[in-house]
Amino acid sequence: MEPLIKHRWDINIQEAKKLQCELAGNLRFCPFPIRKVKTVAAVDVSYSRFDKTGYAVLGIFEVEQNDIEKRFEIKKYDIFEHVDRVNFPYVPGYLSFREIPILLPLFKQITVRPDVILVDGAGIAHPRGIGLASHIGVIFDTATIGCAKSRLVGEYTEPDKTKGSYSPLFFNGKKVGVVVRSKDGVKPLFISPGNRIDIKSSTEVILWFCSRYRLPDPIRLIDMRTKALRKELQKNG
Repeated sequence: MEPLIKHRWDINIQEAKKLQCELAGNLRFCPFPIRKVKTVAAVDVSYSRFDKTGYAVLGIFEVEQNDIEKRFEIKKYDIFEHVDRVNFPYVPGYLSFREIPILLPLFKQITVRPDVILVDGAGIAHPRGIGLASHIGVIFDTATIGCAKSRLVGEYTEPDKTKGSYSPLFFNGKKVGVVVRSKDGVKPLFISPGNRIDIKSSTEVILWFCSRYRLPDPIRLIDMRTKALRKELQKNG
């Protein structure tokens, strides 16, 4: 799977900001045919506190719909891993320039184009409207959803404590996502569309993947694998 839009990654903050504004103009949002979802990808990157190593994992999940319980069930999945040096500094709002370069080799390994990509990060709920999920979505011209554990931007009211409750997330007077309670009594998730999907469809997809845990199952599995990979390699030197 190759990106349709290619650009340099070895750029400074000012150049990155300009590029984000240019790429944001290519984003598209529309209702998404959730009933046709068969293959889903999820990505995540873990970091070492003591060096500049990034531990990237991509999962491809084959899913079936359980209409009775209104959720997706994972039937089969494959995991791809890549470890490399992270060159871009950690600066809030520029995560894509830090993570996408070490995720690209993983995308090149997959032969099946997923129906949607779930990203542990922001979509359009971002200072310039193009977080990690949106950046991935625009360069691959595919549907992506940002599912963040914490808020990057925006104002909201706390949703009810029961699973499935949500409230709108606004930034600069515009609705950019929702704050979703994915499990009774847990901290909410911050959901925003990345590309080629709208807010309503993004929320539905994420909730259909939340079974017994706070995180949707594909992201939870990938999140666990990135941390395990980092610990394994650090232990072995």
